[in-house]
Amino acid sequence: MITEIATFYLKEVGSLAELNSSASKLIREFIAPELIANGARDIYYGQFIEKPEMAILFGQWESLQAHKDFMSSPKYKAHATYVNTIIDGSKPASIIHVPFKSSDNPSPALGANSKVGATEVVFVYFPSTLTSTGRDSVISAYDKMRPVIERSESLGIYDGWAVEEEVANPGPQASEGEKSKVYVSLVGWAEVDAHARFMKTEDFLQNIHHLLEMKEMRHHQIYHVKLEAA
Repeated sequence: MITEIATFYLKEVGSLAELNSSASKLIREFIAPELIANGARDIYYGQFIEKPEMAILFGQWESLQAHKDFMSSPKYKAHATYVNTIIDGSKPASIIHVPFKSSDNPSPALGANSKVGATEVVFVYFPSTLTSTGRDSVISAYDKMRPVIERSESLGIYDGWAVEEEVANPGPQASEGEKSKVYVSLVGWAEVDAHARFMKTEDFLQNIHHLLEMKEMRHHQIYHVKLEAA
């Protein structure tokens, strides 16, 4: 099992805020059913609370090849037509795939657990030249932080490397065309305030250095999103 994570800018800012909006209906009534009919499952979508002009969509596939097969099929052209009606094509979009190491399916942190009201989404960018030793050190840092998060108010944590090894680095300090390896972390929370409370605890403050001191980290993004099942 592998998780597709698509991020994109919306043509209309905040257009996914309401379930009955035209953009939400398009995802639920056309885009998600087409994905499911071609092998995906557990589709979740929403807009970033901190950046409502951006949206994110998650989908589970049996394998990376299964998604690639759909994207190369004749059916995908019609699917892309629907997608392009809500995406701002003048701005960058991204699709990555993550085989989350702590579970095949991160859906509990995305909303399958009804107690989750906000999902923390973290993208951490490293040089595309990062060695296997460097990758292992990042995994080790998250392994040290995971128990700290698990004993907080969190409602599930999932993390892992994207299989794509040349992802555009959106950081302000990135050089033009800079490519990166990306580590992704998802944490379910009842609300954004639950995450904020955790970040004020001694447990967090005494252990966050494991992540802040990760060598070769070039950029990171932290968002929260209220996801809807499609």
